[in-house]
Amino acid sequence: MSSTTLSSWARLVWEELQQRKLDARAIFAAAGLDPAELHDPNARVPASRVSRLWQLAEESSEDPAIGVAIGMRWNPTTFHALGYAWLASATLAQAFHRLARYSRLINDASEFTLTTTGTNYRVTGTVRDPGFILSPISIQATAVAVTKMCRMVSGESFSPVEVQFPFAPTAATLALEVNLRAPLRFGCDVAGMLIDRQDMERPLLTANPELSRSSEEILMKHLGRLDQQQLAHQVRRRIVEALPSGRIKEEDIAADLHLSTRTLQRRLIEEGVNFGELLQGIRRELAQNYIDDRQLNVSEIAYLLGFSDQANFTRAFKRWFGATPSDWRKRKAAG
Repeated sequence: MSSTTLSSWARLVWEELQQRKLDARAIFAAAGLDPAELHDPNARVPASRVSRLWQLAEESSEDPAIGVAIGMRWNPTTFHALGYAWLASATLAQAFHRLARYSRLINDASEFTLTTTGTNYRVTGTVRDPGFILSPISIQATAVAVTKMCRMVSGESFSPVEVQFPFAPTAATLALEVNLRAPLRFGCDVAGMLIDRQDMERPLLTANPELSRSSEEILMKHLGRLDQQQLAHQVRRRIVEALPSGRIKEEDIAADLHLSTRTLQRRLIEEGVNFGELLQGIRRELAQNYIDDRQLNVSEIAYLLGFSDQANFTRAFKRWFGATPSDWRKRKAAG
């Protein structure tokens, strides 16, 4: 499964990098992300690249607590319609049930679950995609964002009973303690949060049944659309993996997905794409990312994209961008 996440998470990272006067554009390029996608509230980007972005943000800022600052930038639009469904919920318990139900819209590599234990509710975050690893900085940002979400509807006095992290204490521990105002437990099996049952079941003054229903309708529509796109994402991942070999055949991808070539073609058409369009789109996207990395020469880029030789790549690049790779780099260097 090729996992994706809403670009809005990346937008919070962009804002924090800009605030700190860091070269956000270069950091995004190094992560393989296009800042232009930040303006589209429905844009989805590869979860692995966002994970890389978190790591680069921490390294570039030299601040182990940058995740706390990014988490504090959360606002309702960060989670699309889920943010408004959260604000309109009758109780925190209902809000967290919605978070668990629709969290795949935020990041389909992971999911939230909600259970009860004694006098508390327990919220846990786990990974659905075995190839995806949640970075400590993103877990810290999520804990801060979720706590901020709770305070927006319950009041600033809200604090969790306990916050659990699946890693050892870091240099960000003090900042987390100050922000979360709760005992922190490290080295746990999964990331989680305990919340008092009374806090979870207390009626919220921000409840709005009409807004709640309309937000749910939007969420269900987008979840259905995401489910329909899963095959295209799987094909995309396998194309990316196969590119350097230069042997990208539709029948091989279909066999890898345990489908006949005809079935693969039909299902891709149902999603509004075809194999050739996916292949060319991926090559074009990666070409633009690679060409901005001056540590790669043109022949290496041609190899990474699966072209038989540099000349074929140069012709394709000029068709896509109206300039040869060398002219593109000269133009970029000239500013």
